[in-house]
Amino acid sequence: MKIKQTVALGLMGCFLFSNTAFAAPTPPDPTITAEQQELTVAASGDGNAAVVAPKSDLITAKKIQSKNDFLEINITYPVISGLTNADFQEQLNYFIEKQVTKAKDDIERQAEEYYQEAQKNGWEIRPYQLFIEYDLKTNNEDYLSFTLTYYTYTAGANGMTVVSCINIDKKANMPIHLQDLFPEGADYKTRINTEIAKQIELRSQDKEEMFFEGDMGFKSISDTQDFYLKDNDIVIVFSKYEIAPGAMGIPEFAIDLAELKDSLTVKDGSKIVIEGLEIKTVMNRDNQVVMIPLRLAAEKLGYTVIWRDEDQSVLLTKGEASAKLRIGDNIYVANEKIPYILEASPVIINEYTYVPVSFLEKVLLYKL
Repeated sequence: MKIKQTVALGLMGCFLFSNTAFAAPTPPDPTITAEQQELTVAASGDGNAAVVAPKSDLITAKKIQSKNDFLEINITYPVISGLTNADFQEQLNYFIEKQVTKAKDDIERQAEEYYQEAQKNGWEIRPYQLFIEYDLKTNNEDYLSFTLTYYTYTAGANGMTVVSCINIDKKANMPIHLQDLFPEGADYKTRINTEIAKQIELRSQDKEEMFFEGDMGFKSISDTQDFYLKDNDIVIVFSKYEIAPGAMGIPEFAIDLAELKDSLTVKDGSKIVIEGLEIKTVMNRDNQVVMIPLRLAAEKLGYTVIWRDEDQSVLLTKGEASAKLRIGDNIYVANEKIPYILEASPVIINEYTYVPVSFLEKVLLYKL
């Protein structure tokens, strides 16, 4: 008989976030608040024990434990309380409990089948295992963010670990998709991809860290990418074996969220025309300044554009005229001596430098 391997519901977070409403549940077990000092234990006749223990403000821990000759289960999952929308809170708790219960039921069924088959064939019993735990990452006025880690072992060479991330907007009482953290139309995926690629390159210099390369290597985050919020960072989470060998575990990449937001611009769909060349513009997120791709515009005007990686600067030259600028600095220098303070600093988008459209007239003296 072919024994199926339990895969620990890694899509739970994605499914959760793709729905702003959950299936109508029957009410979950009464919530035990964090203020309670004693554990509540409900033991069943089969030796299973369900324990609800104080964990933290807004979240309490519920435990399910059992063990026999062919299966060990140790589950700790969160029960949410204190949200301002009772219906959403009930649906969220029901959904979490349903997924945990399904994982438990599945491995119990599979372990029983395995045990019966092992006895019939005289196999050595290798007990199945299901371990589930959660880790609170953020719990502030705005967000609740935590992970659920599933580990399953089904008598093979190795077990399987899957991490699912759950992020809640506490004020809006709704799950958060990755795109919800950024302005509408912002190219957040490119910026995150660039940062992850840089971190992979840096971390790969450590002999203990390895990532797949080529076709198997990192290409891009997905539309349903798992992530959690921790301190001031957004932490991007990949599945085991997705972009790295199993020895690397669950790859994670922390990115400063405020810095990431500040670097984003929004595609506004407008265009300008320079010497007959139509150029698409973008809108700076923070101050709504129209930005243009520097190289495309400058080269059309006859300038030579030189990028200097060592100080993240750009030098434009045309005969005796020149202009210099640096990424993140809103002071632009013309002809090596005349500084112009423009309304926005240069930024990099999709590996191209963008400057305010006013750069053309004030620094390059070109009138549109």
